Amino acid sequence: MGLLANPSSGHDMRRLVSNAETVTHLVKVNRIARLLSGLRSQCQCRVLFMPERLGLVQSAFESLPPLKNTGSFQKGLEVQPVEISAKGTPQDTQEAARIMRESGCSLLITFGGDGTNRLVAMESGKVPLLPIAAGTNNIFSLPFEATQAGLASGIFLKLLSAEKELPSSVSARQLVQQHKLLLAETDTWSESALIDLAISRQASLGGRAVWDAGWLQAVFVTRCKPGASGLCGIPGAVMDIAPLAPHGAAAVLGNRFSVQAVLTAGKVQQVGLESVERLELNQPFTLEVAEGTLLADGERVRELRNQTVHIKLQNEGPRVLDIEATLEAGLKHDFLQSGL
Repeated sequence: MGLLANPSSGHDMRRLVSNAETVTHLVKVNRIARLLSGLRSQCQCRVLFMPERLGLVQSAFESLPPLKNTGSFQKGLEVQPVEISAKGTPQDTQEAARIMRESGCSLLITFGGDGTNRLVAMESGKVPLLPIAAGTNNIFSLPFEATQAGLASGIFLKLLSAEKELPSSVSARQLVQQHKLLLAETDTWSESALIDLAISRQASLGGRAVWDAGWLQAVFVTRCKPGASGLCGIPGAVMDIAPLAPHGAAAVLGNRFSVQAVLTAGKVQQVGLESVERLELNQPFTLEVAEGTLLADGERVRELRNQTVHIKLQNEGPRVLDIEATLEAGLKHDFLQSGL
C-alpha cells in the first residue's frame, strides 16, 4: 500500500481571507495513526510512504502500540519511505505516487485536499485511490473516519490476496469505481482536474489559490452540489451532479443572473453568471484567452497568453475504492470476526 500525506495541505493563504479550518500537524498524525490501526487489524501489510519535512507517517507509526504474533512485521506493518529527493514541491507527490505504482502497490491512500489528489491521480494509473480529507477543499475525498477507512483498506488488500479462494460473487475489482476528469489542452500542453477547471483573468500564478469570483471567466466541473465549498459551488447553486453521473457542468460568468456560492469556508459570495449548462462526456468547449490563468482543482497552475483552450469532460479519471461496499464485503466474509 502507498501512503501520501501532504504536509502543506490545509494551510494555504485562504485562511487569511476566510474562516477555513487549519488542519494541524497533530490532527494529520492522529488521522494517519487511526488509519494504520484499522489497516493492521485486518492484515499484515507493507506500507510505502512519501517522505516529507514533518515526518507525519513516522510519527503516526511510532505512536501505535505493539501487537502480538506479528512475525517480522513490526507492530503488524512494514513501513518504509520511497526513495525520492524530497524538495517540498508538488513534484514530490507525483514522483512518490509514480514509484509506488511501479513498486506494485495495490492501493494509494492520500491525506490532503483536491489539489493533492489531482497530483496523485496524474501518476496512479490503474491503482485505486482512497482519499482522506486533510485540505482546504475536500470535494474529492471520502467522508469517512480514518479508522473506518483503514479497516476498508485492509479488507480490500485481503480480498485481493485471496480472490482465487473466495466466491466469485465478490471481486476486489468490483469495489473500485471509475471517476471522471476534466482535460484542458492547447496545441502545446494539457492539464487535468478531478473536480474543477477554471479560467481566471489574473495574469500571474501568485499565491495560486483563488477566493474572489470577480476574477473568473468560466468554471467547468465534474460534479457539484448546493453549498459545496470551492469553485464547484458556483454551478452547484443551479444544479446537483453526482460524482459518478455521466456528465458535468459548464458555467460562464456574466451579468444575466446571480447565485450564492461558498468559494472558501465561511465566505458566501454573490456570483454573476451568464449561463450554467450540462457538459456531456467528450463534448468540446473552447475559450479564447487573451490574458489570464488556468485553475485546476482550485489552484492556478498555468499562465495563459493569447491561447485557444479546449475543455473536455472524460470518463477516464482515477479509480477510487468504495469504502461502504468494501466494508459490506468484509462483513460477508466474516473478516471483521477474524482479524489479528
